[in-house]
Amino acid sequence: MSDTTFAALGCSEALLAALAKRGFETPMPVQEQTIKPGLEGRDLLVQSRTGSGKTLAYGLPLLQRLSEDRHTQALILAPTRELAQQVGAELHTLMPKLPIANLVGGVAYQPQLRSLQMGAPVVVGTPGRVMDHMNRCTLDLSRVTMIVLDECDEMLNMGFLEDVETILAKVPAGPQTYLFSATLPAPIAKLAKRFLKDPVQIQLAEAGEHAVHADIAHTPVLAPDHQHVRALVNLLLRDQPSSALIFTKTKAQTEEVAEELTVSGLPAAFLHGDLAQATRTRILGQFKDGKLRYLVATDVAARGLDIEGLPLVVHMGIPTQLESYIHRSGRTGRAGAKGTSLALVGTKESKILLAWSRRGGLKLDWRAVPTPAEIREAQAAKLLDGIQGAASAALLNQATQMLKDADPVRLVAGLLGLVQADQASGFELPNEPEKKVKSRFDLARERKEGGSRPQRTYAERTAARGEAPKPDTFSKTRPDGTFKPRRDFDEKPRPYVKPKPSAAATPPRKTWEAQPAAKDTPRPWKAAPAKTWKKK
Repeated sequence: MSDTTFAALGCSEALLAALAKRGFETPMPVQEQTIKPGLEGRDLLVQSRTGSGKTLAYGLPLLQRLSEDRHTQALILAPTRELAQQVGAELHTLMPKLPIANLVGGVAYQPQLRSLQMGAPVVVGTPGRVMDHMNRCTLDLSRVTMIVLDECDEMLNMGFLEDVETILAKVPAGPQTYLFSATLPAPIAKLAKRFLKDPVQIQLAEAGEHAVHADIAHTPVLAPDHQHVRALVNLLLRDQPSSALIFTKTKAQTEEVAEELTVSGLPAAFLHGDLAQATRTRILGQFKDGKLRYLVATDVAARGLDIEGLPLVVHMGIPTQLESYIHRSGRTGRAGAKGTSLALVGTKESKILLAWSRRGGLKLDWRAVPTPAEIREAQAAKLLDGIQGAASAALLNQATQMLKDADPVRLVAGLLGLVQADQASGFELPNEPEKKVKSRFDLARERKEGGSRPQRTYAERTAARGEAPKPDTFSKTRPDGTFKPRRDFDEKPRPYVKPKPSAAATPPRKTWEAQPAAKDTPRPWKAAPAKTWKKK
């Protein structure tokens, strides 16, 4: 943070009052570098990581440059519904009386149509629903003067870049354009070259393809894949974070993890794209208000979430790309706060994570899965701190009277049993790493040299499976694993060799003497008799 103030950057008195009401005194680095050129009407191409304060970076100059007209003047495109609604709510806190139209999918059209008909200077939406309103001729972009593309790299990953280009092509030439992206791949650079006019390029020190967040501690945990959920239960019971956002790879996995956490005494809810928009909004509201402690979500559903003071992000298996891992981890450690990114990985994913740490400069602090004894010890320590802080004079007198008539150890043990009756102590998990399954068939050299796994006969394999051996079973190996000589099994016909036919069934072959004599028949190719030549 620098000593620059929002007033020095040129913000209006109304916006300064709204910022002071929310407790914002000094701008963040991205805001300090973008607000002034934004107020001057310059196009901006900004590379900044998630959670760096981008919404205010483009929101403040956008709101200050609005006129008194009610027609659509600014269009903000976001990759997900949640991010679009969050941006709209953020702008409302700065200008409560400003009409803003939220055009997102999964909700009814009527409220959106009503907002557009009454006049909304600012339109915030996703590319799909904005395209839908343009095709219905319910959204007029002919007088738009400002366009914001928020998290453009994620719109590229979700396949919205073609829709974005279509929308920008239908806007009259000349609007001020803000493009914010954590990374700048070739398609986004091409988009910026086409639609931005001499932009001010800003790349913060923490931005880039493999940006490292200094406020986030990366603590991976090595556990077998089938034990990830139980390991997560032990970790949450041991650390007891105030809240946690848990990422999974599939929609079905979100429901499974949330159910297992709830059964283990850790109430959780799941969030994915198949839920109705009203349900998603309700769950997000509970999580932001602190009524819900643990939220299990997919990447798309949790994209753009801004949870103030989120201390922990959990990865149930790492994503396929380092950029996605960094974006996931960026849900914590926002606005200068400290956070932890915990990844549950198997043996194969741990090697990928180590490669990422070398390539992206991540500092990994590996930890083990806590045991039930460690969980009970942590719960007892927290209980002891709570007891010492809540001891009043009346309670101390009552405790003194109880200790006179009872054994102190038995009394404390009974109280602990009452307090911790509903508390889970986690699962007992094996601490050894995953073992590689050896191939069923060894090399011939290993069998010859008497390796650890000699070749077994069919009868031995059948006995190991608990089945009765088949009668008259043909085998080429002895019980000790060595091969029988060829003479032992050459007499028996092999299953795939057809037996040779007997000599009696074969008719005798005719010799040349038994063939009939050739008849002296004229051949058509014999020369014709010569004709005598006569002079005419």
